[in-house]
Amino acid sequence: MTASLALYRLGTRLLEPLAPWLVEQRIKKGKENPDRIGERFGVSQFARPAGPLIWMHAASVGESRLLLDVFSALRKRRADASALVTTQTTTSADMIAAWAPPRVIHQMAPVDGPKAVEAFLLHWKPDAAVFAEGEIWPNMLGALKQHNVPAALVNARMTEKTLKSWHGRRAAAREVFATFGFMGAADQLTASGIHAATGRRIEIVGNLKIASAVEGPSPEKVADFRVRTNGRPIVLGASTHPGEEEVALDAFVQIRMRKPGVLMILVPRHPDRGGAIVSLMRERGVTTQQWSKHRSAPGPEIDVLVADTIGELLFWYAISDAVYLGGATAEGIGGHNPVEPVQLGKRVFTGPHGFNFRETFEAMEKTGALVVGRTYQELSDYWLAALGQPQPMPVVESLFSASRAPFERTLDAIEAMLPAAAHA
Repeated sequence: MTASLALYRLGTRLLEPLAPWLVEQRIKKGKENPDRIGERFGVSQFARPAGPLIWMHAASVGESRLLLDVFSALRKRRADASALVTTQTTTSADMIAAWAPPRVIHQMAPVDGPKAVEAFLLHWKPDAAVFAEGEIWPNMLGALKQHNVPAALVNARMTEKTLKSWHGRRAAAREVFATFGFMGAADQLTASGIHAATGRRIEIVGNLKIASAVEGPSPEKVADFRVRTNGRPIVLGASTHPGEEEVALDAFVQIRMRKPGVLMILVPRHPDRGGAIVSLMRERGVTTQQWSKHRSAPGPEIDVLVADTIGELLFWYAISDAVYLGGATAEGIGGHNPVEPVQLGKRVFTGPHGFNFRETFEAMEKTGALVVGRTYQELSDYWLAALGQPQPMPVVESLFSASRAPFERTLDAIEAMLPAAAHA
């Protein structure tokens, strides 16, 4: 074991008794569910299901959604398999509760302390582990190796800062990443960075979020909502962050003068910000409805609907006429995945700071499916053009079909880690 890993494990062992206090502070800040604290220490109210069990771990909403898509596809091959999905945030927990397919159990991820991780593994006894994107927790990975649980890192995607950190600890990187039998990189930056830190060459499978098929809401449900809004033009601000609601509102004020009756829907990335966004809208003099409190189609007197709930973003994409995707106008976030609205036939406007999806943004921008702009005026012009004379969606099927073969190879790797299926 390298000195840095030994120091990390010693430090987490010594600090583990403080973990309950740290979790208590998170409860006070609304970042933890007090009814699920035991899960943070490997204690569960649920029994392990019979049959093969895959532990699938992700940090937050986007990664969790990807893992659910991966498991749904895997279940077509292995109907006997179950998934234990762990996440770090309460928001992702709510999303999984709303979207999880059959045979999925959700738990809050255990803290990366030796006792918590050991209790977690002894209870669940997973047959395989799948980590998404960049979630690397040394104690978790070390314990998997000790318990001989095969592991995979899928859709691996790391920032330059994270990769630079691993470059400075190459011996530790080789030991940590050796836990993964299969690693599939989402982009060249991650593949090259992990290779430089570990000496291992990993396959660039591309962003798996592009490969997973998006199933939108029923046309009848979409049509019913549009009828109940009297066919008003609808513009959407999706997955917005602080500062981006103001950009959307400034653009909306501009188009409302040209398109009377237009409705704007705002879907904040973090639904708990819904009340603050409603206050902001009302301070600016626009009539606002909060979806979490009044789940009905807004009447003609409502200018803005704040859709502050989990698991309904695909519906809002489907009913909108023009989409603004947040996360790339505000700096430091890195953008959000544009695949879902594009697969639903919507052009997307987003900001210039989408470094987490650089290759995807560039490929979609070349087709015209994605428009990148910096100002509210550019967003206003985009919305007006979309509402004025909607253009046919560019043909983008090649972007998705090219990544389906790597998606299948990822499924092959996960399936190979599972025990053989029992035959009657």
